[in-house]
Order: sequence, then structure tokens, then C-alpha cells
Amino acid sequence: MHHLSSRVFLNALLIFTVTVGIFNATPSYSAENTIRFGISHKEYPPYLMNNKSDLLGIIADTFQEVSKKIGYRVEVIIKPNNRIKQDIENGKIDALAGATEWRNDTIDHVSTDGIISVSDNLVMTADRQANLTAGTQLKGMHVATRLGYVYPSLENMFTAGTIIRHKTRSFESLLKMVSLKRVDYGIIDVNVANWVIRKQGLKFSPPLYFMKPGFDEVEFRIILFSKKWNPFVKQFNVALSKFKASNEWQKIINKYR
Repeated sequence: MHHLSSRVFLNALLIFTVTVGIFNATPSYSAENTIRFGISHKEYPPYLMNNKSDLLGIIADTFQEVSKKIGYRVEVIIKPNNRIKQDIENGKIDALAGATEWRNDTIDHVSTDGIISVSDNLVMTADRQANLTAGTQLKGMHVATRLGYVYPSLENMFTAGTIIRHKTRSFESLLKMVSLKRVDYGIIDVNVANWVIRKQGLKFSPPLYFMKPGFDEVEFRIILFSKKWNPFVKQFNVALSKFKASNEWQKIINKYR
């Protein structure tokens, strides 16, 4: 009987030890170490997406992975754009992804180093392939753009009617307008275009040609809405630099190509 009791005790001790080990292996995050990250319903794939599964885009995936490495948890909040703005004003969202060039209210904000560069590329059918080096060469041309998007180097010409602008509600419709030659050119980031073409299974004949390099290039980064995040940003930038030199970064990039 004594021998059996010892075995029971040892088994119970082993179960307790393993259970404690499992709970200890799960990191705990305080409110101070949790960053509420807003993603709008308006996607910018493959950089930023509002899919609630594991496809949140290059920026969100990288933000989560690098933050975790320095002891922070990113809580993703997906809402319509107007509610995102309200939550920022009410202090319910700590961060967004974007470019500082796209905002005019960054005085009280802090931002990370750039995660990835994004730019605009002219797209055309291959049989109309051209190498344009200045916006003035688009004078009199019909150009497809996305509704609600701003193109800094061309806005004055759009406003003046020097370039005839055709606004589309989706990237897919923009590419189709170019393919069907309803416009002379389209403007779209080449990585966005490749993602849409792959996900939608689009086929174009003649094929599309993307002029490189792009223009109006900016760095996509994380913008945080309080100076209190300065210490986090310093840690994050160091960890980001190391992360982008690793295979983990390449895995994220490959996931969206």
C-alpha cells in the first residue's frame, strides 16, 4: 500500500509540474504592454488587410511579430474608418499603419521606422509600353485611379483637368479598365496589383506592363497616438532592423506573393 501511495503522489506531482510549466510558458501582458491597433475596413493588400484569420497583411503581421519579441501584445481592432477615427479621439485605439506623408496631424504622435516602401506605378498594356519620366508626359491622357486615394505629384494636373482622371471603386476594376483600353494608363502599386491578380485569378491579354521604379514613394510604418510610446518605438526599431535581416521576415513577404 505504501508503494502504491508513493506512485500516486509522484504522478500527481508530475501532473502539477507539467501544468504549472504550461501556464508559465504562456506570456502574460499588462494593459501597459498591450497596443490597440486599428485596421480599417478599407484594405490596402498585401500591406494591410482586414481578414480576421491569419491574413492581416505584411505590415500587421510584422508589427505583431516584432512587438511580441520585445514583450508587447498587439490587439487588432477592425472597424469602419469613421469609427476608427472616433476611437482614436476617445483614446480607445493606440496605433494605425500608414505613412507620415499621408497625415497632417502628427505633432503629438510618434512613429516607427519604415517597415516597407510603397509607391505608385503606372500600369499599361504591354503593346502600349512606354517609359514616362515626368507627370507632364501624361498631359491629355485618360488615367484610372482608386476612389479616395491621393497622388501628390499628379493632384494639381488632375484638378486642372490636364490629366483626365477616372476613379474606380476597386483595384480589380482599375486593372480591367486598363486591360480593356478604356483608359491609357492606371496608377497602382505593383505589389498590390500582383496580389489582386493572383487572388482574383485574373488573366490579361495582352499582358499588363508596370513601369518601374514607381513614384511618390513613402515608407509604410506604425503611427502611435501618444508620446508615451516613445520607449516602445526605440525598442521596436532595434528589433525591426534585426527582424528584417532574418528568415522570419522573408517568410512574411513570401506569404503575400
